[in-house]
Amino acid sequence: MSTASVLRRVLVFNLGAEFLGGTADALRAAGAEVQVFDDSRSLGSIEAVKALMAHAWREGAPDLVLISATPDALIRSRPLHELDLTEWRRDVTDGLRLSLWLLQSLSDYVKAGDAIVMIGPSLSLVGAPDLVGLSTLLEGQRGLMKSVARQWGARGVTLNWIAMAPCALSDRFQHARLAAKPDAVSVALSDRPRPARDLPGVLAFLARGAMTGMTLTLDGGEWMVP
Repeated sequence: MSTASVLRRVLVFNLGAEFLGGTADALRAAGAEVQVFDDSRSLGSIEAVKALMAHAWREGAPDLVLISATPDALIRSRPLHELDLTEWRRDVTDGLRLSLWLLQSLSDYVKAGDAIVMIGPSLSLVGAPDLVGLSTLLEGQRGLMKSVARQWGARGVTLNWIAMAPCALSDRFQHARLAAKPDAVSVALSDRPRPARDLPGVLAFLARGAMTGMTLTLDGGEWMVP
C-alpha cells in the first residue's frame, strides 16, 4: 500500500528544534496534503494550544498527526554540574508541558482510526553524557506517549514514538558526545536513515493502526533496543 493511499492529509507540529529534515516536502511529493505548524513562541498556555488545534482541524480531519516538541536550547551540550535550574525548568519542563497540552488538545478531536506519532532523537534510550536535559525530556515524552496510548486505545486511536538516530535529525549532533558501541560494526545497514527518505513509509504504516504505545527505533540498526 503506497504512502499516498494511506496519508491523504497530515498535520505536522514541529515546535522547537527542526528535526524533520524535509519530511513534510517528502510527504507532499508522495501525494499527501501537509499542514505544518512550527512556531511555538505563542503557545504559552493550554488555551493557545487549543486555539491552534481548532485552526488545524478547520481544514479537515487528518489521517495522521506528527509531533516534534523539543526546545532548541536542549541540543547545547554541557556537563551535569553546569546545569542551571532556571534553564532546566524553562526547557525540560516547558517541553514536556507543551507535549501534554498538544495531546490534551487532540483529545477533543481524535476518533477511531486516527493515528498520532511523536518523534525525537534515539539518544534517550541509551543516554548522552552532556545532553542530560534532552535525555530527560525525551524519556518523559515517551512515558507520556505510552500512558496516553493506553487511555486512547479503547477509542481506536493509536499513538506511537519514533526514536531516530540523532545525527539523522540534526547536524547539530555531529559534535555532541553520544554513546558509542564497542563493537566494530556500529550500524547494521550500510546507509544511515534519512527523515525525508525513510519517515514517509514508516508513518504510512503506523497510520494503518497496526500498533500503539510502541517505540520504533530508526537508527540503521545501531542499537537494536526496544
